[in-house]
Amino acid sequence: MSATPNTVPAEEIQRLTLRWAAELLEEPEVLPEDNFLELGGHSMLALQMAERAKKRFGAEYDLMILFEKDFAAAAAELAHRITGD
Repeated sequence: MSATPNTVPAEEIQRLTLRWAAELLEEPEVLPEDNFLELGGHSMLALQMAERAKKRFGAEYDLMILFEKDFAAAAAELAHRITGD
């Protein structure tokens, strides 16, 4: 079930970002302040994260933010892409 654009709560985006990262990185828990690269992320996993976001929300992560910032920033940027806020 996917939410329509402009109706997705930022909390849901962050929750799913952390869940997807934990699954793909095979980590028991990923925190908002964690960094994708520092946890062992690489380009193929980033593309999988982007695909999950596109499938669920119709928008992808900015991969540069995913690589350079923490998960909270990546989720916030995705929320901006979805809602335009």
